[in-house]
Amino acid sequence: MAVSTPLVSVVMTTYNHEKYIAEAIKSVLEQTFTDFELIIINDGSSDNTDKIIKLFLSDKRIVYIHQDNQGPSVAVNNGILTAKGKYIALMSGDDICYPERLEKQYQYLETSGQKIAFSWVDFIDDNSHLILGNHFAKNFFNYQNKTRAEMLNTLFFKGNYLCSVTAFIEKDVLLKAGLFHLSSIQLQDFDMWIKLVKHYEIFILTEKLIKYRVRSDGQNLSHPDSNSIRTYFEKYQIYKNVFDKVPIDLFKEAFAQNLQRDDFQDGIEYELEKAFLYLNTDLTFFRSIGVEKLFHLLQDNNILSVAKEKYAFGLPQLYEITKNIDLTNSLAITSIESSKFWKFYRLLVKLKLKLGWQ
Repeated sequence: MAVSTPLVSVVMTTYNHEKYIAEAIKSVLEQTFTDFELIIINDGSSDNTDKIIKLFLSDKRIVYIHQDNQGPSVAVNNGILTAKGKYIALMSGDDICYPERLEKQYQYLETSGQKIAFSWVDFIDDNSHLILGNHFAKNFFNYQNKTRAEMLNTLFFKGNYLCSVTAFIEKDVLLKAGLFHLSSIQLQDFDMWIKLVKHYEIFILTEKLIKYRVRSDGQNLSHPDSNSIRTYFEKYQIYKNVFDKVPIDLFKEAFAQNLQRDDFQDGIEYELEKAFLYLNTDLTFFRSIGVEKLFHLLQDNNILSVAKEKYAFGLPQLYEITKNIDLTNSLAITSIESSKFWKFYRLLVKLKLKLGWQ
């Protein structure tokens, strides 16, 4: 059995990490802070990860859960629900904790009274060597602290910059947030940080407490090339509701430079400001969401009246925008289908079918 009432529960998710899992487990077991349990959730690994984990089960601080492969959200949620600690420290089976990771994050939250702390990371390769020089991974994670308003602004306009495996959070905070999104596999952490920043301060310890592994095989879920299509799909789903439950004062502070009217009121005007904010960028991705929101909002005559009175924006202005928002990429598809290349390709396909080519 694990420690009966640990202060910290380290929740380590793993999937096909046979090359790295032993080093990850050792880095937790050798922490200077000792009042913890280590919950390892094996998300249906098909390699030798299970056998390697079982070599460590004589350590009574370890709780081992083996589940069918269901993705990282189900795995981490199962770990959180199993946890007995006041705090949850997230961890992955291919990363490494520095020895003082738990001690420093625990001490910060206990002395500050805050509920959430991240940290900076070092980047390592497949062989656990520090990555020196320029690398795409170094564009992520190691940022200075920001206010809640600055953080919300950055998350909205630039995306995630918080490293999930450095997260050290009160368990109750995660439970109140509804845990991680089950049907997301790319951006479930980004979705969670957005939910948390709406209600809590988030602090980043500017000390490197984790070695974050950058896999040469491109198997990091965050790799920019491996899962870009699915990432954009999930990003679109998150951004459609990114401003739900954002306190109006936080919204005004976060986007003071982007508002149509800084004296807008709660209710209809607030909903319009949210929609207009999407349009206040050059990114088609954002603008399409804003247009969709206005398309539905302006169906209501009361909202339409406020939009015309307060923002000089009515149906003619909406029609002008929708004329140029190609949400379904129909123009690009039509252009491709009418091209000589496409016609030639279709002829080849027909010929292949006719001749029975494989």
